[in-house]
Amino acid sequence: MPASSYKFGDYELDCGRFELRRDGRPVRLERIPMDLLVLLVEGNGHVVTRQEIGERLWGKGVFVDTEHGINTAILKIRRALRDDPERPRFIQTVAGKGYRFIVHKVSGVETIDGPDGSPQPGHPEPAETCPAIIPSAASSPAPQSAMTQEGKSFFRDHRWGLVLLALLSVALTGYLAWRRTHAGLPEDARPVMLAVLPFENLGKDPDEDYFSDGLTEEVITQLGTLSPERLGVIARTTSMAYKHTRKSVEQIGRELAVDYVLESSIRRDGDQVRISSQLIRVRDQIHVWAHSYDREVSHSIALQEELAKAVAEQIQVRISSTHGRAAPYPLDAQANEAYLRGRYFWNQFTIDGYKKAIGYFGEAIRRDPNFAEAYSGLSDSYYFLAVTDAIPFAEGESRALDSASRAVALDDNLAESHLSLANLKYGQWKWPEAEAEFKRAIALNPSHSPARRIYAAFLATQRRHHEAWEQIEAAMRLDPLCLPNNAEVVRTLYYARDYDGAIQQGQKALQLDPNFARTHFWLGRAYAQKRMYPEAVSEAEKVLQGMPDSTLALTELAYTLGTAGRHPEARKLLLHLEERSMHTFVPAYDLAVIHVALNENDRALSLLQKGYAEHDWALLALAAEPRLDPLRRDPRYRELSKKLGWSFPAP
Repeated sequence: MPASSYKFGDYELDCGRFELRRDGRPVRLERIPMDLLVLLVEGNGHVVTRQEIGERLWGKGVFVDTEHGINTAILKIRRALRDDPERPRFIQTVAGKGYRFIVHKVSGVETIDGPDGSPQPGHPEPAETCPAIIPSAASSPAPQSAMTQEGKSFFRDHRWGLVLLALLSVALTGYLAWRRTHAGLPEDARPVMLAVLPFENLGKDPDEDYFSDGLTEEVITQLGTLSPERLGVIARTTSMAYKHTRKSVEQIGRELAVDYVLESSIRRDGDQVRISSQLIRVRDQIHVWAHSYDREVSHSIALQEELAKAVAEQIQVRISSTHGRAAPYPLDAQANEAYLRGRYFWNQFTIDGYKKAIGYFGEAIRRDPNFAEAYSGLSDSYYFLAVTDAIPFAEGESRALDSASRAVALDDNLAESHLSLANLKYGQWKWPEAEAEFKRAIALNPSHSPARRIYAAFLATQRRHHEAWEQIEAAMRLDPLCLPNNAEVVRTLYYARDYDGAIQQGQKALQLDPNFARTHFWLGRAYAQKRMYPEAVSEAEKVLQGMPDSTLALTELAYTLGTAGRHPEARKLLLHLEERSMHTFVPAYDLAVIHVALNENDRALSLLQKGYAEHDWALLALAAEPRLDPLRRDPRYRELSKKLGWSFPAP
């Protein structure tokens, strides 16, 4: 009969009280990791297979990504036990089979398994080891070699912690595995989770989908700001995956591991709109609330807030005191319609889409000069075009900054406005100001996935890899099907110099959309650093296919060809970009990285200094970008780093 309490090292596992203690003090461990720890300890040193674990924790035939769930649970157990997977004291991975617990107690005698698996009573316990932790910018830095090794160790051990999406079902069940680990928390310690399904367009014109899609997104945003501590809302991209779905609420709730689902339909007739919504509790499919609204289109934004508050009341969530739109609601129906059309094209994440969005946001502002959300959308659109070199950066930055500043001035309680301003401060190398705006945006709406994603990019460029990983992991939990989120996972690993992890994640992300240029962009960089040149060139060519004749895409291909030793082809592209710079904007940074690939470091450094003089936004990655490693020992590079505010050593 299994014992009710086990002691190993400094730890005691009390199965009866479902508690883990270290030196008498409780160690927090969630329900599923705790169940798994008990299972392993009670295995008495025998291998517990992954199949046995899956059946014990979730049961047979349950729709869940057990692979991800087991990996996540093992990771959390190792964190709690301070166990190093490279030199395990407690949890040993048995390749291809499962796991076994090394230290256990039999008949009151503590034993440690020997190399052959036989117990050796009285064997001295090894010194405790802790998994490597990457110091933040504010921490005492480790030597260069240690930083690199720690970066690899951290991401090798932790990269399985994300919801990795090969297919839609895998994505959703992977997210479910994460949510199930939180299901054992006390009700007042975990947020209520809600999924807003896409508004069903009951009108006759399918071209009106922009309106129903836009309302879906805005209601998600409104709900995400209501109660940051108590209400979590699945983000737009993942929610939109259920458009026209025939799945039941029970299945959707199980796949997303949410507590409630909000279903809505919309019927528009000219300037009149009727919205019908019903809130369904997942655990028993009870319709806890339903209501219909008849409004003019011009009042749809006010309706969104009214609907969100009604849902919050039914879920019994306290509304935050910071919630509420400061600026007056737009009363012009055409202004609101133009804004929704702008968001529709903005969400396409393409250069053409952003250009169309600018036109619609501009129209909304002309009709309503106090429309804060439209200014925020305008700012984001200009900034995206600037950082992709689709328009001169100075022009895009100036327009984006004006729009973001206006958005914040009109409404200080919009997460979108503060995120827009954070983007601009980030591009201006104003690190503390940018971080303050990122944190403000997340505080206003913790469910705002883009804020967490872009904050992750900010942290990665500052080589604060632990924090970056936490933010992109949070973004993925909120919106696992978002293509930019998945691409950002690859970038986070790339900047941490975990190229194997970046490649693995990139390949899985491409299964969501094999044509998404941003994923190819970061995957190609990882291949190049691994010296997998045929693969790197192939990825760079796909970036160019997705962004034809883009300066950024041409730079990627030129750099990759240069590192692959195909210098004549790289120089041809370099010459093309130099000629282009005579009549349009080409960032000096882009030319510099090509010269690095051609082993022309003096010219590269000269161009980086030129980029600094021109305030080239791309220099924000100077501290973390692996492609610039050949320059780091040069005094001119170090001086440039100091000007940018980097005080920590090179990676």
